[in-house]
Amino acid sequence: MLEAGGIEVYDLGRDVVLDEFVNRAKEVEAHFIIMSTFMTTTMEGMKTVIEKLKTEGMRDSVKVAIGGGPISQRFATEIGADLYTKDANEAVRKIKEIHEVA
Repeated sequence: MLEAGGIEVYDLGRDVVLDEFVNRAKEVEAHFIIMSTFMTTTMEGMKTVIEKLKTEGMRDSVKVAIGGGPISQRFATEIGADLYTKDANEAVRKIKEIHEVA
């Protein structure tokens, strides 16, 4: 959906090592990291990625969007994500809004 919406995407696939999110974002000078999960067991990894961005001094320049079955706005706020979306269509719309403002 993001590519169809005109957003350049670097899909890291499934079961991504958490450091890879930050490494790839640095490599391609990404504006966003977008993570999704359908399992509660991987939700904490999202928080870890945000912490790694802080450690690398990248948190102010990279926005984090999250979504997926067990994810909620409450969880997004709790871990410091910039954006929660309930589905891919909403993600495209909100990311375009944020990116145009930046």
